[in-house]
Amino acid sequence: MLKKITALMLTLIIIVSGVIYSTPLPTAAEPAESSGNEFSWARDGVDYCVSHGIMSGDEYGNLNLGSNITRAQMAKMLVEAFNLPDAAQTSFADAGEQDWSYPYVCAIEEYMPSKSGAFNGGENVTREEFAATLVRASGLNSGSVRNPGILSRHFSDAGDVSEVYRTLLTIAVERAYIKGSDGLIRPRDLMTRAEVAVLVYRAAANNTGEITLTWEDLGIDKSYTPITGDAQITVEQAQKWAADRGAAQRFIDIAPVYWEYGRQFGIRPEIMYAQAGKETGYGNYGGAVKPEMNNWAGIKIKSPIGDRTEDHETFATPEDGVRAHYNHMCAYIGIAPIGEPHDRYYVVKSIDWAGSIKNVEALGGRWCPDLYYGYSIIYDCLAPMSEY
Repeated sequence: MLKKITALMLTLIIIVSGVIYSTPLPTAAEPAESSGNEFSWARDGVDYCVSHGIMSGDEYGNLNLGSNITRAQMAKMLVEAFNLPDAAQTSFADAGEQDWSYPYVCAIEEYMPSKSGAFNGGENVTREEFAATLVRASGLNSGSVRNPGILSRHFSDAGDVSEVYRTLLTIAVERAYIKGSDGLIRPRDLMTRAEVAVLVYRAAANNTGEITLTWEDLGIDKSYTPITGDAQITVEQAQKWAADRGAAQRFIDIAPVYWEYGRQFGIRPEIMYAQAGKETGYGNYGGAVKPEMNNWAGIKIKSPIGDRTEDHETFATPEDGVRAHYNHMCAYIGIAPIGEPHDRYYVVKSIDWAGSIKNVEALGGRWCPDLYYGYSIIYDCLAPMSEY
């Protein structure tokens, strides 16, 4: 039922799109308004959307990149971008079968976080509405959130985010689908077609592996917290921090081992202990990894097939688990391990970026898929620990 643009129109658009980028722009990160200039900053996103039939132009091949996107246009782009299944009907009273957008309206309805009796297809779409609908269309939902405090932590206008969109917008930010600038997320600003193309490109192409987003793509103020160096927090501070968070006694008791290995490796022990707290729920575990496995960092076996208990390493003693945690980090930061490493160490060592991770923030998207992972260690664990 849903048709891609014709080959003739696609060819026309590609020919005309060469003119779109004729005047380079200064680098810009999703400007809130179109300045009337060319849109070279959106080149990758526009090229992706045109070549995949997600965005089409008018009869003159004009993509109208500076104009605001309507809700009907949003429906078409997201349905095409993520191959959303057809739906036979819609509950929107103002959607007629004679409308060009009708099949897209039917298909997008279940992915819209906020609905009323009318679709209002000609109405312009805000950043928060588009980002939230994009997240659901890409296959994620509210249960996919990893770092719920990211909005209020980094954007001074986080209070302007509508409650119905807050969790989904959080997911869009932590996965680098949408960025802020100057400490603002601007949730109520209208979306231009150029901005939409970039967001769709980030989400759709990242899902298919055509691009790989990293922690540096996050639209937040960057910080660089070195992993190596001397301890800046005492073991006594760390143990008080852990106890106040309801840590298991075995997690509190293992802290001195972390500080001793930190001295031997030249790695800051408070960072490793904070990460262990995040990974194990302060030693309470509760997931696939069990306490008796002495795995303080969620380290997988050489060839896991999922996230089951048997997909994770088991170490002989709690102390061995600490050494394995440090050895595993060595593969990331490029220093020599102590003793014989576990199998997963060699897997990481074989990756092209092995040895290049020098700061905590850069663990995002490397240690685990969460791009904000390193920042969450700092904000949720390390910073509170330093206050004791």
